[in-house]
Amino acid sequence: MGVECVRRDTPGSRNIRLVVEYDGAGFCGWQVQPGATTVQGTLQDALGTVCRHGVVVRGSGRTDSGVHAWGQVANFYTTTDLPPVRFSRAVNGICGPQLRVVAADEVPRDFDSLKSATGKVYSYRLLLRPHASALLAGRVWHLRWPLDLGAMTEELRSLPGEFDWSAFRAADCQNRNPVKQLRRAELSHEERDVVCITFEGSGFLKQMVRILVGTLVDVGRGKLPIGSMASIRGGLDRRAAGQTAPPDGLFLERVLYD
Repeated sequence: MGVECVRRDTPGSRNIRLVVEYDGAGFCGWQVQPGATTVQGTLQDALGTVCRHGVVVRGSGRTDSGVHAWGQVANFYTTTDLPPVRFSRAVNGICGPQLRVVAADEVPRDFDSLKSATGKVYSYRLLLRPHASALLAGRVWHLRWPLDLGAMTEELRSLPGEFDWSAFRAADCQNRNPVKQLRRAELSHEERDVVCITFEGSGFLKQMVRILVGTLVDVGRGKLPIGSMASIRGGLDRRAAGQTAPPDGLFLERVLYD
């Protein structure tokens, strides 16, 4: 494989969009890191082998170590004339079972998986029962104590809107604009004592969903009264919010585009 990377301004390049599904337990997050196995790095290596030139894969955003994705979106440029379906088949043949390209198509040259996105949908799953699950390990946050799901549902109703979410972001978050529009925050029941919390927004700060979930669990446990999360948000102080929920239960469900 050559060292030269094909980019948007490379003559004759094509823009290929991928929809990627992965189990985050086997990766140190999305972004390439020296000496670490990452989703971006794994994709770039596989696509470089297929394309026979260097590839830069741009994702719709970063996911942390241990976070999963049903529908991460990425794009890259190539000068090969392979049909898009060949990229997905070839990458899936190279990568291990923890990463799969589930769709591939050619898109306009100005499509950018990050800049073109209009929103994202995340889900977080809690397992509420005394004993852990052999089948859901690594995909849920197991909580042994009971939660007031009614209080949690009511608390979620107060969250949507466009606000500064500084109280619900990691200390090392580098996003310059903490103002995001949260469009939807819902709780639903799934099978086998699993509760799913879904968030849809224009964008999310680093660890924002996990901190929201950690704080919401405190409301469900009665450690915080109903209405606390809106108050904490207004105070802009991360120390007032709850713990950062483990990455295990978090899934990037979909990336939204016009």
